[in-house]
Amino acid sequence: MNETPYGQPKAPVTITKIKSDRFLDLTNLHTWIMFAAIGFSMYFFRSIALATNNANRLMYAALLFLVVVLWVKYFRNDELVEFQKDRLIFFIADIRGKHVIDAYSAQLKTLMKIIPIKSIHEGGIMEFDNNQSGFLHWLKRLLKLEVRRNNEYGILMETFPPRISDEFREFHEAKQEKVVNGLPVNTLYESIACSVQEPKKPVLKYLLDLQQTSGGKACDQLLSEMYLKISQDEDQVISWRYFAFLSLGEQKNIGAARIQFGAVVPGQLRSMENASLHPVVLADEQDIINAYQIMLGEVSI
Repeated sequence: MNETPYGQPKAPVTITKIKSDRFLDLTNLHTWIMFAAIGFSMYFFRSIALATNNANRLMYAALLFLVVVLWVKYFRNDELVEFQKDRLIFFIADIRGKHVIDAYSAQLKTLMKIIPIKSIHEGGIMEFDNNQSGFLHWLKRLLKLEVRRNNEYGILMETFPPRISDEFREFHEAKQEKVVNGLPVNTLYESIACSVQEPKKPVLKYLLDLQQTSGGKACDQLLSEMYLKISQDEDQVISWRYFAFLSLGEQKNIGAARIQFGAVVPGQLRSMENASLHPVVLADEQDIINAYQIMLGEVSI
């Protein structure tokens, strides 16, 4: 038989991890819970034998059955005991307020607790309170240690940049550099990218709206199938939202802020459009609140 470079494949080498047996280990929580369950079971079993009437026997039998069910369901092995232990620790920490979840209601006064927005003016010009509050600030002003500052103003935009391939990345970055270089001196400009989970809700709403206006059974059936397929898909989908903040600086009042808006914003919008960012100034109060909700914490849209 001719020899060939091909041979019978060898079995893969496996590494077996031997788990240590902690049965009857006095340092193991599972052992103490097992002793407690045995103790309670023996006590209730003895009480059943010594009971003088059927009502007491039924009561102790129910308690014995409850101990056995709890042991089998929650504490029958070391893994379950560790799980219940972690669950209890998490529950206690939750009661003590150790777990913080980013959840904000869609109200301007709620948003003002996190971001010092004083008001949102016509055209989407946001006014930020530049003056601190509280006893310490009042004391400083009383002692004339601090001069009151003008409020700051700014606008929030949503941008829609295209997907950039590697060969055009350098060209894209050069255009973004032109956007920044075109800003007035000492002007704050921030670009923010946010990942948002579950972007299915608008699609489902759009399909429902189409069903209400469609005029045929075949079309209705197709839209229904698409709706069911999307709604039953449990895979998490992440979409991206892009925002940009442009500061208008410190101004005496909203009138001065509008003058600064006219001097800075139109040119900046043209520069961003040339960079394929396609900016849209968020002028509606609710749109601004929703944008900050997305930026401050992950929400479903």
